[in-house]
Amino acid sequence: MNGNIRTVAILGGGPAACTLAIMLARGGVKSVIYHLPRRAPLIVGESLVPAIIPMLRTLDVEDEVKSYSKLKPGATINISPEHNFFFFFSNLAGGLPKYAYNVPRDKFDDTLLNAARKAGVKIVEAAASVEKVSGTDKVKLGDEAIAAAKEIFNGQQPDLIVDATGRVRLLPKLMGIQAAEGGRKDTALFAHVDQSGIDNDGHVHSTRLDHGWSWRIPLPDRMSLGIVIGSEHLPKFGATKEEQYDNLLKQDSVLNKFAADSKRLTPVMEYKNYQLVSEKMYGDNWALVGDTAGFIDPVFSSGLLIGMQGGMLLAKAILKGTPKAFAHYQKQCAHHLQCWHEIADYFYDGKLFNSFLVGETLKKNNFMLRIWMPYFQARFAGIFTGAASNNNFYIGMMRWIVNWSVDKGDPEMMRVH
Repeated sequence: MNGNIRTVAILGGGPAACTLAIMLARGGVKSVIYHLPRRAPLIVGESLVPAIIPMLRTLDVEDEVKSYSKLKPGATINISPEHNFFFFFSNLAGGLPKYAYNVPRDKFDDTLLNAARKAGVKIVEAAASVEKVSGTDKVKLGDEAIAAAKEIFNGQQPDLIVDATGRVRLLPKLMGIQAAEGGRKDTALFAHVDQSGIDNDGHVHSTRLDHGWSWRIPLPDRMSLGIVIGSEHLPKFGATKEEQYDNLLKQDSVLNKFAADSKRLTPVMEYKNYQLVSEKMYGDNWALVGDTAGFIDPVFSSGLLIGMQGGMLLAKAILKGTPKAFAHYQKQCAHHLQCWHEIADYFYDGKLFNSFLVGETLKKNNFMLRIWMPYFQARFAGIFTGAASNNNFYIGMMRWIVNWSVDKGDPEMMRVH
């Protein structure tokens, strides 16, 4: 990768792709988004974190997003009937916004696609065929894709091709790029329901179940309710994903308390493998962004943050156009993904919330801990809201605290089975 990049083909039209395209347009780089109309009725990633709000402002779309979204003032985590953790963004330190939004993804994605169009980005509503250039680390667009954007590419290949196809991972499959996968092999089933019980209005709720955990995301006129569960447990709840989802709402002892009477409004969507990081994120004339580069477990609502942040970071690398810039982009993305993988692991193994309980117990008889506890809590909040999720100091502090707490409490009591 060397020299000025003046034209870019972006495969896929999701939030990461649109963020990238808008920032490139502002930098004088022409881009084309190849985007198939939406097929899936629902998409994972409906709850934003406060760190996304500055990006929405940069893209000039916050007011529109606000108009159709549900205000999100915090997050609630239910570990057991006796152990509930409430995080209110109003308590955040620093300059980060004290709120976020829960968004209908169809409207959110359309907002960003229209913003890209207004910025001068060419939108081609068709998939682009891509092939590998034999004997090289390069790829090229098919003739039809070039012809569909002739006013941008002038009949020539673009300087760069970016894969933003998400979990389709078009270029990694074409180029044989390996990926590091997480150890968990869960299945996520989710749908929209008419209602379910919640503890705090607008909060995203993450709740430990008999097996796995669930999310509840309040949307303006409905509830997004997802279940993440070990795949080995699903057959006993039915033969189809609809049977499994509906039966889980009634038969899981935790779900039954707040969702047994929920009426499903949509088909059930199924996703598998929420932990993946590509070992290579760029080549001679191509790059990966968003879920194509890597994705994580949805437990802390960080997927859109990572994708859109990746779009911003890749735009900077493209505008510089140097090998060093692209290497820096890959290093930043991989580091952020790895940090979130570690955070998710602490959720599943019980260490994260064990440390919270240990802290609350010990501070009752420890004056110094009472003084320091607000500081630690603010640093933890900065991680979960995206403000410091890739900050080495904060991650190191979290790592030390959760491991220090292991022999002072009972992480097994908090484990997600």
